[in-house]
Amino acid sequence: MKFSKAEIEAVIEASPRTTVPFNKLILSDTYQARSAGSTSKMSIAELAASIKESSVLQNLIVVKGARGLFEVCAGGRRLEALTLLVASGEIAENYPVPVLIVPADKALIASLSENCFHIPMHPADEYTAFAKLMGQGKSVEDVAAAFGVTPLVVKRRMKLATVSPQLMAQFREDKIGLDCLMVLASVDDHDKQEQTWAGVPTWNRRPDYLRQLLTQGEIESDRDPVAKYVTVKTYEKAGGTLRRDLFSDDDKKAYLLDAPLLEKLATEKLQKKAKQVAADGWKWIDVRVRYNYDEFVKYGELRKTRREPTEQEAASLTELETRIAALHDQMEALAEAESDESDENGEYEKLETESESLQAQIKAREDTLSVWPADLMTQAGCVVYVGNDGAAALKCGLVRPEDRNDMVQAARLAGEGGDDESLVSLPSPKIRPVHTDKLMRRLTAHRVAAVQAELMDRPDVALAAITAHLAVKLLVDGYRRHYGSDDALTVSATNTHASLPSEADDMKASAAWQKVEVERATWAARLPESVDAIYPWVLAQELITVQQLLTFLIASTVTGVYGVERSKQSTDALAVALGLDMSKWWSATGPSYFNHVSKGRILEVVSEAVDANAASPLAALKKDAAVTGAEQTVAGTGWLPTVLRVGMPEKASLSGDTDEPPVANGEE
Repeated sequence: MKFSKAEIEAVIEASPRTTVPFNKLILSDTYQARSAGSTSKMSIAELAASIKESSVLQNLIVVKGARGLFEVCAGGRRLEALTLLVASGEIAENYPVPVLIVPADKALIASLSENCFHIPMHPADEYTAFAKLMGQGKSVEDVAAAFGVTPLVVKRRMKLATVSPQLMAQFREDKIGLDCLMVLASVDDHDKQEQTWAGVPTWNRRPDYLRQLLTQGEIESDRDPVAKYVTVKTYEKAGGTLRRDLFSDDDKKAYLLDAPLLEKLATEKLQKKAKQVAADGWKWIDVRVRYNYDEFVKYGELRKTRREPTEQEAASLTELETRIAALHDQMEALAEAESDESDENGEYEKLETESESLQAQIKAREDTLSVWPADLMTQAGCVVYVGNDGAAALKCGLVRPEDRNDMVQAARLAGEGGDDESLVSLPSPKIRPVHTDKLMRRLTAHRVAAVQAELMDRPDVALAAITAHLAVKLLVDGYRRHYGSDDALTVSATNTHASLPSEADDMKASAAWQKVEVERATWAARLPESVDAIYPWVLAQELITVQQLLTFLIASTVTGVYGVERSKQSTDALAVALGLDMSKWWSATGPSYFNHVSKGRILEVVSEAVDANAASPLAALKKDAAVTGAEQTVAGTGWLPTVLRVGMPEKASLSGDTDEPPVANGEE
């Protein structure tokens, strides 16, 4: 059954208003529109304070009950607040409570009027009312008690006075939400408030985004590591300006406005830490408020060495390791126990916790055995800075570029004892590579295509290649078969040939590519269309046919495209076995090479391929003319860049890659 607002108002108008002693009121179980306990309990104490200050301003709705009692069907929170006041002795048990007595059959309708048609006070009106009371000399606490709210609510509403009148008008028209208005009120500048609000698209008018815009350039006390390290108290004591956000859930949060002062205070505090570190014997100590990796990328790093433990330390470590082994034995026994009963006492977890604690002790003791080489510390230094956790941090063992040579000499002397481990890591000087990443990928793609083309004619090399590949996977690397696979063999294959044109735009015009493509088309035409028929078809072929097909398939999987120059390539062993001569498959022309390198490089190539006299006339030409001249001069010489040359590797391997770093200058 639905009730109109007019029907409900008629019931209210026809009902008598009077007062009833508090001890005659009980909460109704029958006539409440809102179930008991469905409202927040957090504001009852505040409501009680308001009633104590201003009495009950809105009557309770009741129906007559048995034995002279009245059942409250609307006003349960007010009744609960009154109960709290009676229990604390603030009011008497017979305190007169204003009520509206409605007929029992209309009680539910009246209760609906309280919960459905009651319009709460607009926050802007609350601000106006609060301001009037405070203008009469009331304190924040007095106003809070009168309205049954916390002092923080009063302070927040009063802070709305700093909002631009234009924005306040939009707020009253519900064009701005209270959450957004509170963020705008966190700054006092009306122009900044209005500009920020107008500059945010309607779809992104969120409190967090508004706060981000308004606080640009300000330092958050609870997030910025330097602010946490210095502390707000120290910053304020030094005269630093800040802004507090009344609308933040954290009343201790502040926005620091003087970044130079904050950094000055942090530096002064870090200097104390730097003095302590300097006593360790480092050559230099640098203080940075923040550690910027890019500033020190050119620095080398000294490594710690492990000193031999004393007899006492060694015995202690042995004792810990023995205890851990015993714990693991007990844990294993518990895990393997045949009993179905659960570990109700958590014995396994206790053993695991103890084991982890002992392992942490071992790590801590091992850390004490890791020390800086005292004779090398005099060539290295430390940076003292504020870490991300807001505490002082150290980055030790850094070697400045100007100390590189002295450190290398000192490290050589220190390493004469026979320790093969390097004591210092020094970054290699950055040298611009001769070949770009794109050109390297282009050249090595042609090499891969050439190896594929050559390999198709050599079943012996292909068989050796696949055998070596499987030996590495199954024997050397301990490769495991994937159980549950639908495939009969666990050999995976990728058609690398198909991806080569994406590395070199001239690939499809090359003889190697075309040879492989012709062979591919031939085999594709010979194979049955049905996938299930392929295996029976292969079984029916002569051995020579199967070998030829296998050889082609193996050739299609050859890989080895690189973006940087390498001293070794994955195709080296194959190239040597095939006697690969890349001059049969590739030649240096403008499009294939000279257009992609510098003019200086062109002159170097011509000098190497022919002689310096041939290169000399090209020096005076512009780049385009030099490219044409170089192409003509080098034609027929068989010149190849180092990446396409084939030499006998120290250890031939048909299946292994190399992790060696690239050759910086690109040529040997």
